[in-house]
Amino acid sequence: MSFNSDGEKKSLKECLRKTENLQETLECLEHILVHRTPFALYIATADRSNCTWIFDPQTIYGMVGGEDRYDKVFNSLFPTEEDRSVGIAFFILKKVGPLYSVRVGIDVIDEIISELYDDV
Repeated sequence: MSFNSDGEKKSLKECLRKTENLQETLECLEHILVHRTPFALYIATADRSNCTWIFDPQTIYGMVGGEDRYDKVFNSLFPTEEDRSVGIAFFILKKVGPLYSVRVGIDVIDEIISELYDDV
């Protein structure tokens, strides 16, 4: 079961490929895959020229309004045990504007990791 279309997977892979330190990003993605922790893209400017990947769960909890708020969002994204077993929460956070929460399949993360290792 996958939550993501080919276009979504390609978009996420291209955004991750543009990180300053791809090796470090891959290590973070592997951690996410093993521990099923959330990750986020923080967009700090309206023109989207200043973006930061966030792989630390505690930072993400704080940015979405606390761990209780995160749990509510997570449970709405993944309502069943099956969903929880195959998905990871991904957030798009903006300095000004709405928060977006996205379900990403672990199969998608695994595939992106494999494809990005070809670029290292």
